[in-house]
Amino acid sequence: MLILENRRHLGLLTVLLLLPALAFWTAAQEQPASGGLALAPGSIVEVVYEERLSVQEVLAAAATPFGRYGPPRVENAVDVYGLRFATTGLEGTVAVVTASLFVPVEPPRESSPLYVFGAGTTGLAGVCAPSREHELPQPLGNYRGYLAPYAGRGIVTVFPDYLGFEDPARPQAYFHAASEAHVMLDAARATRALFAEAPWLGELQNAVLMGGYSQGGHAAFAAADLRPWYAPEIPLLGMIGYGATTDVRPLFLEGPYYAPYVLASWSAIYGAQQVEAEAVLASRWLPALEREAITECVDRVQQVFPFDVDAMYTPEFARSLRAGTLERDFPGLHAVFEENKTGLSGHGLPALVVQGGQDIIVRDPTQERFVAALCAAGSAVEYVNVRDARHRDTRPAGFETAVTWIHERSAGAPAPSSCVP
Repeated sequence: MLILENRRHLGLLTVLLLLPALAFWTAAQEQPASGGLALAPGSIVEVVYEERLSVQEVLAAAATPFGRYGPPRVENAVDVYGLRFATTGLEGTVAVVTASLFVPVEPPRESSPLYVFGAGTTGLAGVCAPSREHELPQPLGNYRGYLAPYAGRGIVTVFPDYLGFEDPARPQAYFHAASEAHVMLDAARATRALFAEAPWLGELQNAVLMGGYSQGGHAAFAAADLRPWYAPEIPLLGMIGYGATTDVRPLFLEGPYYAPYVLASWSAIYGAQQVEAEAVLASRWLPALEREAITECVDRVQQVFPFDVDAMYTPEFARSLRAGTLERDFPGLHAVFEENKTGLSGHGLPALVVQGGQDIIVRDPTQERFVAALCAAGSAVEYVNVRDARHRDTRPAGFETAVTWIHERSAGAPAPSSCVP
């Protein structure tokens, strides 16, 4: 292993020459057992070097996702890797998920924090996986262009797909808190294991931050809730939500065309009898629940289903949703809503919440109620409302604030708070 040291000072050709050693190491992680692989959660299955992005190339890729909020400041080049690792499946079995890993190349700081980022809604089918957006006619989130600048500021950033994208037998486990938490925490485990075995990648701080956009915010806060039981060794220092949806029930009111995704995924996880999709959706949308909701990515689904509560749901469900009487009228679905709320377990970790004042998917009052509840649960919460930002704008609008917040938490600085008594 001596020839693998001082990776930062080696050229790209040397990196390519070292890949066979890395491939040998990753293959050794696959230990045969009866019926398949015996992989612990967070075990690495495969690492593939993809490319090096110069500072100019990072800025060029960032032009679209940052738009009028850019260009971001970038300090160093970035190496991009494909990563596959083991996590816990729905039945407690081993599942393998894919991630993209962005590694700073000779950053100004001697060591880097680790940032695990969860995607917003892309779809339920495998073709909609965030790691495969480059294969689609148009990207669903321009995540590579958005996340590479974090690594361009000295932050190792890993971007995992959610559970189910690589399973043709079931849809993505959409807004399923436990699955999202497992994936986010195991992505941290896998990245930390990789850096421990491959010191040429650079020095990783003993500091992990979780963040995510929309659904990804749900996932980041789910990881905070489950970490004490599932991955207590992960040194999680805080979470960042960009237009985060941490409670799915308000989403049924504020962004109803996401409801078919939720119902299709939860029906596969909890059973159709508990979720009662036929009593929730207006009858005209039930055929599309079996077709488009399972197969189409979010840009297409938003054209199929209505952004209107009364057009989407049965009159009984719409009335109960507005009145807040789901526990009485739809007890099975209400129980699933409650099970999949995230962030309010009393974990006590600090948070940064970036909200857009023009967000029509997660509206200001909904986000402010979450911030108040998170404060009451014992977290120091910095709440930033960017008044001219829409839902998707929260990512670039909050970038500089997030970078500063990550480095300050990693350095041990006290977390700022907008909480009031």
